[in-house]
Amino acid sequence: MKRLAILVSTAVLLAGSRGTLLSGQSRPATSPDPQSYSTATTAILVDVVVRDHKGKPVTDLTAADFEVFEDRVAQKIDTFTRVTRGGGIGVDVKWKHPGATVAIFPAGSVPPPSQARDAADQATTALVFDHLGDESLGLAQKATLEYVPMSGESDVRVGVFATEPTVRVVQSYTTDRSAVRRAVSEIMPAGTSAAQQKAERRDELMDRRRELQMLQLSQSTAAANATTAANGGQIGLTEAELRMLEMERTQIDGFDQLDREHKGYDTTLALLGVIRSLAETPGRKSIVFFSEGLPVSPVLSARFDDLIDAANRSNVTVYAVDANGLRTRSNFTDTRRQLQEFTDDRMMQNISGSSGSSQPLTRGFERVEDTVRLDSRTGLARLAEDTGGFLVEQSNNLTPAFRRIDEDNQFHYMLSYTPRNTVFDGKFREIVVKSRRSGAQVFARKGYRATRAPSSIDSPGYEKPALAMLDRAPLPNAFPIQAAGFSFPDPQHPGVTPLVVRLATDALHFVVDSEKSTYSAQVAVVVRIKDGKNYEHKLSQQYVLAGDVKDMDAAKRGTILFYREPLLPPGVYTVEAIAFDALAGRGSARVSTLTVPSAESQTLGLSSLVFVDHVEQIDSAPKDHTEHAAPFFVGQTLVYPNVGNPVMKTTTKELPFFFTIYRGETGPLTGTAQLLRNGGVVAEAPLEIASSTDLRIQQLDRLPVSGLAAGTYELRITVASGPQQVAESAYFTLQD
Repeated sequence: MKRLAILVSTAVLLAGSRGTLLSGQSRPATSPDPQSYSTATTAILVDVVVRDHKGKPVTDLTAADFEVFEDRVAQKIDTFTRVTRGGGIGVDVKWKHPGATVAIFPAGSVPPPSQARDAADQATTALVFDHLGDESLGLAQKATLEYVPMSGESDVRVGVFATEPTVRVVQSYTTDRSAVRRAVSEIMPAGTSAAQQKAERRDELMDRRRELQMLQLSQSTAAANATTAANGGQIGLTEAELRMLEMERTQIDGFDQLDREHKGYDTTLALLGVIRSLAETPGRKSIVFFSEGLPVSPVLSARFDDLIDAANRSNVTVYAVDANGLRTRSNFTDTRRQLQEFTDDRMMQNISGSSGSSQPLTRGFERVEDTVRLDSRTGLARLAEDTGGFLVEQSNNLTPAFRRIDEDNQFHYMLSYTPRNTVFDGKFREIVVKSRRSGAQVFARKGYRATRAPSSIDSPGYEKPALAMLDRAPLPNAFPIQAAGFSFPDPQHPGVTPLVVRLATDALHFVVDSEKSTYSAQVAVVVRIKDGKNYEHKLSQQYVLAGDVKDMDAAKRGTILFYREPLLPPGVYTVEAIAFDALAGRGSARVSTLTVPSAESQTLGLSSLVFVDHVEQIDSAPKDHTEHAAPFFVGQTLVYPNVGNPVMKTTTKELPFFFTIYRGETGPLTGTAQLLRNGGVVAEAPLEIASSTDLRIQQLDRLPVSGLAAGTYELRITVASGPQQVAESAYFTLQD
């Protein structure tokens, strides 16, 4: 055997993935969320508010006055509950018949336990202040304090939160209104003055740009009539200033986009934290969200969908307050200016044949679209409407809004039904609630995702269809994927378990937008790990491919490599991996068994035997493996495992393989390599292991395969230290 052995301690795992992997470390499975509604619970609960054409609450409806549709299919209402209570965030709103919850059950249905009926009488509200500037925050605080009474208590629990950038609990949920007032007063403004200065500077740039474009047009006309050096010099100076203005505008736009996306990420994360705090709370739950805008850019679109999904699973209603409407300058002004800017560019191009910009004109149109999407009303309105709430905008008087929120908390209906569609496909099911009462307006959440079991509110929406497919029989196999798990029983880093899923991008469905000349594809990779008892751990990532159509062929020649390193306790696990093509609605799954041995420092241990697909030299490779496990780093070399691809004899003369030896004490080691086919030994040879004082020895060797016949082989490695002996095997397929 030709041998290549490299003996170096390492420290970091596959390049660029450590932060993600650490966040996905395993933890014991939590108990199911009782507020997560899915077809697995058989009953879907819908919280409904009804108002008349004047906006007044309708308080006397019965079950016969409602119709419920799921994906346009009529559903049978199983239970109907009319909730009334006194008190609210601020002033009391009294009803003709105040009192406890009244539950009405159709004939043949089973009433819920008494604690469920008691829970319906409770209400909890979170006041969330999101990155507000001085002016917006001052007005929001004033409006809130004017409504919340100076003292006293109410049946409604109120909590106060701030996002700066992560969620901060200013006041935990309490019925003490004086504590709520103190917390609201303590909120500090975010540093938005710089953003306002950038917006003003951009306006100045565009005004000057417009002046220079008109000057340039007149200079061009003059130059056509008289060719002089002076005219040429003036044209050159104008052109130079235009280019400088364009560079500064591009810089401002770039920073503005990054700023918005960063803020959007922080805001959705903070809101998810507030929803988490409400998830286990019984009764009606609501969030009053003060914000200057919730971006819904393409990058954040999936995260925004997940946020709404989490609110609906936790039965949380969001009331959004557009804080831009509380101040003098609104995002509508910015949107109008963007539209005017695009129009001016188009007109200048028609007149002179040049846009005055080094960027294509379509980039300007895309920015207008992006500005509309990022407008405060767009994201806030959808967040409120999709969760059964409403948007407050263009008003400094929030008293009517607070009163309406109190009315929603104090009087509403709770309906439940058993879905006629019992397929657990992970898809979004639209819910529409209608009232037979003439002129009635109905407010309710817009739907849910049909999953077999209740999932955590932190679960991203892209996981649901993939997990639903993973629960089907037989497992889907629409396109080729490879998946594998590896064991590295390092006593210094016990439980580190590398997992790899690989697929070629040409297997995905690509969608082309002919108007924008762009392509897109989406795939979600989800790995679920089970031990057959109570342990379950899930890892996932969504991959979005997008770009110009001219680059689509290159995108189809790529490879997606999903890599994670969960920390697993010793045991035997089932590893389920699936890749779900979101645009085609199809997927492929692989299931395997993985054993995680105990890593004892006093015994001899051997990692999984790994065939190598290729290696990469990394200049910034780790120097010491004691800080992090880094199983696939060998010195400056990063090893990429082969997770099932056949080995071609025409291109591979020697098959590289890799493993790591762990030992409790130094001393001589012996090794043997056996090649087997159909259970019989084809070849056997001693494996030279370099002498070393290191307790962790990485071995990278090569197996000659050019003289072997095509077929499936097993490579078995045995390592011994005195009386202790360990062995590992791996299979590969050789093709001509």
